[in-house]
Amino acid sequence: MKIKVQTLLFLTFSFLTADTGTVLGMVRDANTLQPLVGANVMIIDTQLGDATDLEGKFEITGIGVGTRHLQVRMIGYETRVFLNLMVTTARPLDLVIEVKMVSLEGETVEVEGKPFTRSTAAVLSTMHVDNFEIRSDPGGTFDIQRMVQSLPSVTSASDQENEIITRGGMPGENLFLLDNIEIPNPNHFGIEGAGGGPINMINPLFVREIEFTPGAFSARYGDKASSVMDIRLREGSREQFETAFDLSMAGASINAEGPIADGKGAFLTSTTWSFLDLIVESIGMTAVPEYNNHQLKIVYDLSPSNRIILNALAGFDQINIISENEVLTRGAESVDWEGEVYVAGASLQTLLGQHGYGLTTLSTVIKKSYTWVYNFGEKDYPWFSRDNIISEHTLKSDWSLRSDLGSFSVGALLRNIDFSYNEWGGIDSLFLYDMSFWDGEQWTVDDPLTIGVSHIQPEFNFNENETTWKMGTYGQWQAGLGKRVQVTAGGRIDYFTATEELVMSPRVNLELFLDDETNLHMGYGKHYQYPGYYLVYRDPDDLNYDLKAKFTHQFVVGIEHFFAPDFRGSLEAFYKMYQNLPTHYYWTNPKEKYPSTLEHRTHWLNEGEARSRGFELFLQKKMTQNWHLLLSYAWSHSQAKDMRLFFTGSGSLNDKEQGGEWYDWDYDIRHQFTFIGGWKKKFHKEAWYQDLKKKKWFRIASTVLGPLNPLADEVELNVRFGYNSGRPYTERTYFPELRDWVATEDADWNSLRFPEYHRLDFMFLQRWMLPKMNIVAYVNIMNIYDRNNIWDYAYSSDGTKEEVWQYKTMPVGGVTLEF
Repeated sequence: MKIKVQTLLFLTFSFLTADTGTVLGMVRDANTLQPLVGANVMIIDTQLGDATDLEGKFEITGIGVGTRHLQVRMIGYETRVFLNLMVTTARPLDLVIEVKMVSLEGETVEVEGKPFTRSTAAVLSTMHVDNFEIRSDPGGTFDIQRMVQSLPSVTSASDQENEIITRGGMPGENLFLLDNIEIPNPNHFGIEGAGGGPINMINPLFVREIEFTPGAFSARYGDKASSVMDIRLREGSREQFETAFDLSMAGASINAEGPIADGKGAFLTSTTWSFLDLIVESIGMTAVPEYNNHQLKIVYDLSPSNRIILNALAGFDQINIISENEVLTRGAESVDWEGEVYVAGASLQTLLGQHGYGLTTLSTVIKKSYTWVYNFGEKDYPWFSRDNIISEHTLKSDWSLRSDLGSFSVGALLRNIDFSYNEWGGIDSLFLYDMSFWDGEQWTVDDPLTIGVSHIQPEFNFNENETTWKMGTYGQWQAGLGKRVQVTAGGRIDYFTATEELVMSPRVNLELFLDDETNLHMGYGKHYQYPGYYLVYRDPDDLNYDLKAKFTHQFVVGIEHFFAPDFRGSLEAFYKMYQNLPTHYYWTNPKEKYPSTLEHRTHWLNEGEARSRGFELFLQKKMTQNWHLLLSYAWSHSQAKDMRLFFTGSGSLNDKEQGGEWYDWDYDIRHQFTFIGGWKKKFHKEAWYQDLKKKKWFRIASTVLGPLNPLADEVELNVRFGYNSGRPYTERTYFPELRDWVATEDADWNSLRFPEYHRLDFMFLQRWMLPKMNIVAYVNIMNIYDRNNIWDYAYSSDGTKEEVWQYKTMPVGGVTLEF
């Protein structure tokens, strides 16, 4: 494959970089989306610029190629700076720029401007990640969720997953939005009830910006307990047809974009196919992952005030795990997995002049899951199967309005859920074994005789087809009070017909501007999350219909300071309290050593409580010159209450007591530290490099070396170091008479911890800007010093325990060709 990539790249390499490119686009009001007339758009450190016309459009030509910075200024609006825009001859750079009106009385307009995007909800801890930062993260491998994991408020479950776990919470508590479409899990091989997986399906080259809020978020968002990840896609080019080819370990992609209907609209599309199955088969591994995804966005202007936005995303994945080794499969025996995800949405954007705008979205999200689990060599005799389909059809409308009293946001949501749940599990017997073959430390034979049955787990069969509804509405007000204070207050109401529960969620944020560089922030939010469909309906006796929504009280206080326009620091403290957590029926109502009825195995109660507290330090310097920096540290302590009932005295049902002690929760990681740093060199600005490119020997050497050549028009070196102090786990005890490892009923939950985790990643990225083509090539080495970070332990029936590691040293490379 490497030879083919070099041939493709460098047989077409002309080494004649053209001199100039074009930047064009539109400037509009962030609160009304109205085009702004007369805004000054300048290329920083040049005399090049333009003023927007009556349609808010601008065009700047004759710009020297390479990464450039752009500034937008207009009286009455904040000054915005946009960094690291790639200017090339091969294609013009088309931008949509939104600037906010100055809302505080008497506030002066900044002359220099800052390259940081402020949240419209005024939440200090909200982070914005642009496309440059996604591509420059050595540990993110161009996965948008893995990039967000570098933020101080986010915990990673493991290297193998990109799950977003926020401030000591649990998987599945993050809300994903893709251009206003809510997606439960946008990943290949997504875990049911969670929000993560090994590979995100969304094309990172299509992402304009990510807004991530880890707590006390806007009233616009509901039905999630912890955080919001709002993914906003760019639009396709309205100037010309453009294509790109991307090849990396994540797969091979073909992207295309261009104008439609004489420039009244544009499209953006891609198709991605994995090829890891070819590599895995060639080296004889047992797991063969295969996946592909396809994405489309179309924007069409119906009129100056109305536009249609169409989005579609489809993902398909399958894996076959075939192994006799229970350590390799982590106890999963042999597994066939197939998954399908379909996302489609149509949005109508309506501008209301200076009064605001509305966005009404009709969407459908369908997830299909198929699983077939069997013992090695016995595929026709499975012991577990799943064939589930969940369809969500959503109509939502959001309106942003502006008046003399401040800004108002209102909206409503109606969602229909069709749920088809088919799961079957066969009878499972826990055998007793002849202990004469156990010498106290190990078995003297590989397959000891069975002498009886300790417990029989009954067969279960769930076959549910249900239809239910969710609905919600919200309102929010934001205004400046005097010269230094901004307040945001609101609330939302949600209702779930399956559990017949109505919930109300207040939200409030207060921001105090101490001076031009420093502001203080305080916030509170109550955030409800309804139980998952699989919890409500996975109960033959319908007892889980009484489950209520879990909720969090979130308190946040923080301070932000700008050391320079491109250098920001923040310190934030939080307290997060959970109530109504689903707790397994068996823990609070034990009737025997093993739950023998289906009721005991599927029934849940709202008995759980948890709490999390901590602080987060965050420093970020944007790449304005030739280096950038991100440094974050977080300390937190996350605990849950042990709600188990323990037998005392005679052991009768009436002779029991409840624990009620706090224990470290599953993702209680006390210390987290992340460092990301990068350096960029623009060789194309150096006279000696321009002379070198003209020499015949250099052209020949570059063709032979390919990406191994350290010189290019621009090069970047990026490093990422991550550390955490290890997450807790519960000790298991080996019972040789059962040939099984068991976490006993009276075990201290999460009393042990995995060893500390740390990893160093490195990325070397090169860019060539040719007259008809742009080339980006990179080499990314993860875990460069080959640290043995433990993911989990694999417990074997013979009484041995082995470490299961996270990513070892893994080189990853890729190349993108843009035409």
